[in-house]
Amino acid sequence: MTRWWRRRADGDDEGAGGQPPRPAPGQEPSGGPGPGPGHGRRLVGGHLTITEVTEGRPEQEIARVQLSAEEMNTMRARSAIDTLGPEHPDALAAVRELAQVLVTVPGRGEEAVELYQHVARTWWTTLGARHENTLRASAELADALHTTGQLHLAETAWRDTFRAQAETLGRDHPDALHSATRLAAVLEDLDRAPEAEPLVRDVLERRIRQLGPDHPDVLSATNAHAASLLKCGRHGEAERALRSLVPRLEDRYGRDHEKTIAARSNLGAVLVRLDRHAEAEAHIRAVVRSTEATLGTDHETTFTARNNLAAVLHAQERYEDAVPVLREILSGRVALHGDDHPITVVTRDNLANVLIDAGHHAEAAALLDRCVRDYRRLHSPGHPRLRAAEERLAWLRSP
Repeated sequence: MTRWWRRRADGDDEGAGGQPPRPAPGQEPSGGPGPGPGHGRRLVGGHLTITEVTEGRPEQEIARVQLSAEEMNTMRARSAIDTLGPEHPDALAAVRELAQVLVTVPGRGEEAVELYQHVARTWWTTLGARHENTLRASAELADALHTTGQLHLAETAWRDTFRAQAETLGRDHPDALHSATRLAAVLEDLDRAPEAEPLVRDVLERRIRQLGPDHPDVLSATNAHAASLLKCGRHGEAERALRSLVPRLEDRYGRDHEKTIAARSNLGAVLVRLDRHAEAEAHIRAVVRSTEATLGTDHETTFTARNNLAAVLHAQERYEDAVPVLREILSGRVALHGDDHPITVVTRDNLANVLIDAGHHAEAAALLDRCVRDYRRLHSPGHPRLRAAEERLAWLRSP
């Protein structure tokens, strides 16, 4: 295992024709690899009570100050470090809990990464590379790197963590399967879906052998593999898998359960790629209604469903209908993930593409200029997304 956790987060560096490239907004598979750190974690705050104690008299409360989860966990971590020292197990546990909170707070992700790095480094040096505490801290740090958009470091971190878990725990251990799934998610975000698909398929096959074909974890892994097939462009295979999976999920969970919605959303994305636009639009609009009613308007699954709606509208050349949908998605993802997160950057790119086709070139150029800078930060030179954005921006700025 290389010592990638020693590297600071900011060290992750790695002519237009007569018509602009006009890619459709990317359909976004959902229900793939599981969420990153802190997602689904209930953030619990508390209060600080100030009391007056006088001999011979009952204790009297003077004031009570409400504290957010962020404030509460910061106080606990500082107190533990001051009292016990930064390498004490209880202090490390408090720091880890603070990192779990901060990684969910917009703008605090870098701080969370530094805290996870401290925990991982300390366990590494005190307990060794294969200890369960070290492996857990390494996995949480890898997820935090992914969550904050540091994709190249996240890939290295997940590869090291997966290798160590497979050697220590075995390839069939749930932790190793989770790490393989998360590594695949990073590869997909790096636009290397063909590398990710075998990992996702292997996880599915191992889960089937362990749990049987109808276990909830197997159903989720089946949807993840179908999403991976979609990202690889293997649309026929993806449709067949999803046509079989959706009824099984509806029977088990109901039509509007989150897991069913994720598979239905993926099926809608496949229909768009297969150019079955009328069927795709009806299907995706039904998915959007389900996600909004079940999960709310600001849930990531809802954003994915809306993005797929924008994609089918774009494919039908209904650009002015697609633009407001993408504006709402971009605003929601900025609020949920932050302005610089990879999925926010891709959404901004999608909006720019549709604005070009709608004839709003000045606004599209401003968005693409931002995308180019972000892609240079996120990807290595020559990356397909960076190259495509640079070509479109050059076309817009050409005389």
